Amino acid sequence: MTSEVEAIHRPTAGQLVADSIRRKIVLSEFRDGDNLPNEGQLLEQYGVSRPVLREAIRILQSESLLTIRRGSKGGARINAPRPQPVARAAGGLLQYQHTTVFDVFRARSIIEPPAVRILAANRSAATLRQLREALDREAAALDHPRQWGHAHANFHTLLVELSGSNTLALFANIMSDITTAHTAAVLAHATDDNQVRSDAELSHRVHRKLVELVERSDGAEAEKLWRNHLEETTEKMLDTQGSREVLDLFD
Repeated sequence: MTSEVEAIHRPTAGQLVADSIRRKIVLSEFRDGDNLPNEGQLLEQYGVSRPVLREAIRILQSESLLTIRRGSKGGARINAPRPQPVARAAGGLLQYQHTTVFDVFRARSIIEPPAVRILAANRSAATLRQLREALDREAAALDHPRQWGHAHANFHTLLVELSGSNTLALFANIMSDITTAHTAAVLAHATDDNQVRSDAELSHRVHRKLVELVERSDGAEAEKLWRNHLEETTEKMLDTQGSREVLDLFD
């Protein structure tokens, strides 16, 4: 006799079909932007009923691996796995757990400095070009607080992405929406425009110095500079908004 626990953990037929299609997407047998084979083909391939197949489609939709289009040219389109759905889900979990903004910033100060060192050791002409372009976007946004907030957060995420560590990049993307929302909240309540501009210019100068160190492949100094910068930023934030929860940023 099957125990209740075994029954709970036994995957449904729909989950098994979803697992198979997901694996084909991960292995690029189904490529980003391709149309999923039509319903008739999938029913024949998997030997399941329409309700089972539709359950599988719903599972993959919920994971953002499929987009359903309606109409005469409709159907299911393949989406390659991307960090954004994972970041949204993780952000929701952090909100549910009443995580503080300080906790997120502290994690960022742990993750980013080693990534910067890796980036400096492995920098290429392509990565340097992307970093300079990111600096140019920051410079152009110095007088536009909302644009600056996005450019500033994107620079942090780009540093980790360019390190080549997919795992660290995933964590950086998880934190990006939260740090962007935090910056927007701070700017929205700022009363001294000159101080806002001064703080932005200071951050931008540090960013430029960091890119210079990366260009010289000076990983040790780049890591030291970035760790000091993030720790100072985190401590300042703790003094002003340390107990604020992530949930408060998305009201």
